[in-house]
Formats: sequence, C-alpha cells, structure tokens
Amino acid sequence: MNSKNATLLLFAALAMMASAADAPKPALTVAVYDFTAEADAASYASKVTTLVTADLTTETNLLLVERAELTKALREQAFGVSGMVSSDAAAKIGQITGAKILVAGQVMKISDNHLIVVADIIGTETGRLFAAKVEGAGDNLLGLTDELSRKIAQTITSQTANLTAPAQESSAQRLERIMNSIPGTNRPSVSLSIHWTRQGKAHDSTTALGEFGAVLMKAGFPVVDANSDHKPDVEIIGTEDSSEGPRQGDLYCYSDAMDFKVQDRRTGRILAVEHQLGTATDGTVVGANTAAQVNAVDAVCERILPLLAKQHYEP
Repeated sequence: MNSKNATLLLFAALAMMASAADAPKPALTVAVYDFTAEADAASYASKVTTLVTADLTTETNLLLVERAELTKALREQAFGVSGMVSSDAAAKIGQITGAKILVAGQVMKISDNHLIVVADIIGTETGRLFAAKVEGAGDNLLGLTDELSRKIAQTITSQTANLTAPAQESSAQRLERIMNSIPGTNRPSVSLSIHWTRQGKAHDSTTALGEFGAVLMKAGFPVVDANSDHKPDVEIIGTEDSSEGPRQGDLYCYSDAMDFKVQDRRTGRILAVEHQLGTATDGTVVGANTAAQVNAVDAVCERILPLLAKQHYEP
C-alpha cells in the first residue's frame, strides 16, 4: 500500500470514529412526580409541577412520561400521586412507567413572597439521588421554575452514568464474546440432556436444550444424540428448576436454577460441575421464564465451552 492510500485510509478511519462519537445518544425517559408543599404554599406546588414538566419537554435528550399516563399508572398500582419518594418507590415507578429518572420535590414558603423549591432527581435503576434548588420571589414563579428546570436538565446530563444502570449486553454481543473466548479448533463431540421434574416425572427442557445446542453448534462442537451409533466424546447432563417471583408492577419475574455435570464418556472423568441461576422480567409469564432459562444457559456456556475446547480427543 502506498503512502497516499494509507493516508486516505487513516483519514477515513478517523472520520468514522468522529462520526460515532458525535452520534446522538438515546433519549432518557423521565417522569415528573407531583411536587409537594405545606398548606401555605399548596397553590404553588401544582404550578411548579406543570411548569417544570413543560420546560423539560423542550430538552432533546429527555423523553417525558405524559402526566395522564403517569397518574393512571400510579393510581392502578395504588400509589399516591404526591408525597416524598423513597428509592424503593422510585424503582417501582420506573418499572411501571419505563422511566429511568424520576423528578420530585418540595415547595417551601419562607415568607409572604419568598419561596424555596427543591427538586430531587432519582435514578430509578440505581437509587442514586441528586438535588437542585432555587429560591426567590413567589411572583416570579416562571423565572424560578425555568432556572430549576435548567439545573435539573444539567444534573441529568452530567450524572447520567450515576443515575442509570450500565447498558445490558445483548444476546448477540454475549454470544460473540463466548465465541471469541474459545481457543483453538479442537471441538469434541457432545451429547446434551437437560430436564426438569414435576410430580416425580422428568420432562425435557426444550428451551434450555435449544439454546445450549444452538450455542454449541455455532461454536463448532458436533452435537450428537446420546443414543445414536456415534457416541459423543463428552456428555453434558443438566437439571432445571424454575420458579415465579413476585410481580414487579406489570412485569412478571422468573428465576431459573440450573445444575450441570460435564463428563468424559470414555473414562467417566468429571470435567466440570456447574450451578447457575438465571433471572429475568418480562410482560408475559412465558417471556420471563424463557429469558431466565436463556440467561442461565448462556452463563454456563461461557464457562464450559472454553474448557471443552482444551480437551483432546482422537477423531
């Protein structure tokens, strides 16, 4: 490659990196909870809530939960629409509405025409709390809420990493990482058996078998039936026990405990014994149960597959 082409490639790469860095980040969903006040400042509280909500809707990096939608969701879950908000309550509100950040606060009347307004900015995923405060004349409420809204928006922007949980790794990303962790090209043949038991009768765990088998084959491991003429080099035997947890708002929660034994078929040597608990939430029972099984299987595959690749078998 000549120097001119190398320079062009370098500039192209730098342009792509700059473009990626400048790419807009997804908007954060924010719910504004009703501000509270003592009786002498009650007339200001609803106005502050309305004005702050209106101001934050103009921020391009924020997506506001509609007031009517928020009120309806809270009423259905027996939440009051006003009051102090704990981190646990914020987490539940986030699960109900999808909000990553909750804004709540208080209006305090210090004298006839002097207000202090404090906003709590709470990460519904992390429980972290930051505050913003303004004070001034009550007859300048528009100016006070405008200043408060700017402070809220600035806090959300500067503290996003603390207010929100890290982005979860997608299934595709995790699978790619598993593939990259497997050394060499040695791939012993594997048979797979996973079952769950109910009323003393064993049943195949079709979801877990499908996920585990798909990962094995994608990684290049020949998967054979344990009863076929071609005997496997390695036998993986697993058991599964799933259970439904308490509902989280409109979401179902499932946990799935899996235990695996990995054994050399010829010698009977135990290569590994693994236990994994997978958990997931979803809008349906089936979705939560399936996701919990997949999470458990993928975590076990991440540990077992590199180990299998280190075993040496004659073809």
